[in-house]
Amino acid sequence: MALSHDAVVRLKTLGWALLLFLFLISAPLLWAASPLLLAGVVLVGALLGLMIHVARRLPRRARWSPDRTQAALIGAALLTGLVAAPIWWLVLQPALYPLAVPRVTLSDGRREVVFQGMVHVGSEQFYRSVAYDLLRAKAAGYVLFFEGVQPGTPEADAWLDAATQSGGDLNAQYAQIGDVCGLSFQGNFLAFVQRDEALDPAHLVTADVSVTEMYEEWQRLVAADPALAETLPASDGHGDGMFDMSSALQVAAGLKDSQKDLLAAVCKGIFSVVLGRAESPDALNRVILDFRNRRLAERIAALPDADIYITYGSAHFPGLFRELQAQDPAWRIMGTAWTAAILPPDEAAGRLQLAPP
Repeated sequence: MALSHDAVVRLKTLGWALLLFLFLISAPLLWAASPLLLAGVVLVGALLGLMIHVARRLPRRARWSPDRTQAALIGAALLTGLVAAPIWWLVLQPALYPLAVPRVTLSDGRREVVFQGMVHVGSEQFYRSVAYDLLRAKAAGYVLFFEGVQPGTPEADAWLDAATQSGGDLNAQYAQIGDVCGLSFQGNFLAFVQRDEALDPAHLVTADVSVTEMYEEWQRLVAADPALAETLPASDGHGDGMFDMSSALQVAAGLKDSQKDLLAAVCKGIFSVVLGRAESPDALNRVILDFRNRRLAERIAALPDADIYITYGSAHFPGLFRELQAQDPAWRIMGTAWTAAILPPDEAAGRLQLAPP
């Protein structure tokens, strides 16, 4: 059944309204990235719309008509929306699917172990709350266990750099990424608690392994299964992975304020998506996760009468819990609380509505 003239007019009006809305919510995002980017997308979209229109009307060979103008406008609006869509998707991720980390309370019936899941880069509010909990736990007599792989021999450090495609000081790298992404590095907030470790080693403990221990464990695994050696990424010894990241950070540091704001919003979305995924299978995880989990469980077992508060990467918890239960089946999860690790900034600007004097 053919639509009436009024129905066609209404549908066309609705269609143009939707296209206008799509363009209005997409164009500012591309403008913030670069006015040239917006101009290029609009131009390419208009040309694509024209090409499709001309291809459909080619036999008629008509001169320029309002239909061609409409085709150009439709193409420009649609392509602008398509290019902006993935950016919008990333920007909205922290609000739609917040990256939550657990705080799990464990007990074997005699003492309590609290595991606070961490991320290397997160929101300032999150780290402030963790630091406050650490101080409270220390005042209550808990032993504080901190994550932090200790330096190793030059050979071991070179192996880890090549295996992880990094280039040395990962902490400095995390701090730079935090600055670019409008986030914070965990070391900037927990260091003030750890700095007294030498004064109170009984209650402040860096419970992690050294790079040398990780390297020795990898060598042991490779000796038992030589095929593992082929799973590590090839390296030419020039640190290409770090060079690329360093170059990207340098470019980001030179962006305009509006571009930095957009990049920070996109970064938060990327962190929410990537860190929210389950840990992917990786042969190196047998050292980075499994080996360190075993050592952490051994450290917990070495203090049978102490309540312990642990700050470790969230990915470590499942393996740590398995290791604890393997040592003593009495270990149980007593409670779990969740905290968003990436939050909107808590700084806001407003205006007081004061009555005139």
